[in-house]
Parts: sequence; structure tokens; C-alpha cells
Amino acid sequence: MTSSRLALAALVAGSVFVALAAAPAGAQEIKQLGTFKAWTAWTGADANGAMCYISAQPDDWSPKEVNGSPVRRSPIHFLVINRKGLGTKNEVQTQVGYPFHPSNANVTATVDGKTFPMVTEGEAAWLAVEADEATFVEALKAGTKLTVNGTSQKGNKMSDSYSLSGVTAALGEISKACT
Repeated sequence: MTSSRLALAALVAGSVFVALAAAPAGAQEIKQLGTFKAWTAWTGADANGAMCYISAQPDDWSPKEVNGSPVRRSPIHFLVINRKGLGTKNEVQTQVGYPFHPSNANVTATVDGKTFPMVTEGEAAWLAVEADEATFVEALKAGTKLTVNGTSQKGNKMSDSYSLSGVTAALGEISKACT
């Protein structure tokens, strides 16, 4: 995992949580561009310049319970990020709300049956092959359902399911904002 991806993960995760929590004026400025069914488009800036991203929360996730106890997770999000300042586009990332198992084994993102392997660091995961990002985003646009599967640090199999309704419009909005 490159240090720039880790730094981006921390920045975006913090930005999503700040934006969603309606942070005070002194916080990093993140602006919501709009909500398009299940997906929200955002814009902001960091030391490298403008960045835009879309995010969604899962429609469903599991397990909700392990050995009779409720599973507790931080907010769960799936993101696609464009960073105008760095010239990057279509970075795919998920924040799953608890640490992944350190083996990185079998973490995947699946769009309508097409599976893409992912790599993890802490609670975040990215596509394992950066060259797959554009293909993955095209699959999102054409698809109806996204599922992220993996294993938690405690060994529990997890699955997050997202509707892709509105993803194309949200991606279009960040393309306009970060061109």
C-alpha cells in the first residue's frame, strides 16, 4: 500500500465523517454537491489541491450479530475519489468500520457478479490492481449492486451490499467539479 493511498484514506475518511457530522466552520471545508439516490457527491481541497469524491453507505451489511452479541462498527462507506491536484481519477476505496484481518485474504468488491480483489490497511480497502479502477467504475455505472466481502480482524466473515442507483449521476457531478 503506497503512503499516498494511506494518507488519502485518512483524509477522505475524516472528510466524510466531518461532512456528515456538519462540522464547525473551522474544520476542513468539504462541500456536498448533491445526493443522487444512494450516492452523494462531495468536493473539497487539501494541500495537494482540489479533490472530489462520491460516497454511499450500504443498504445492508452482515453479520449484525456474532455469538449472540451485536456487532459494532464505525460508519461504513464506499468511495470513488478524483484528485485534481494529483491528477488521479477513479480511486476506489471502502471504509468498513472495523479492522480487516491482517492476512488481506479474500477481500473483494463484486459488481453484478464481476469480482475485483482488494488490499487492506486497517479499516480501509482499495482495489488490488490500480489499473482496474477505470474498469471497476464503468462496472459501477452499468451495474445495480455492489458487494464488499472480507474477514474482520476477529475472523468474522463480513459483507456490505450497496445499491448502485444514482452512482452515474454522482460520478458525473464530481467529474464536472474536478476537471
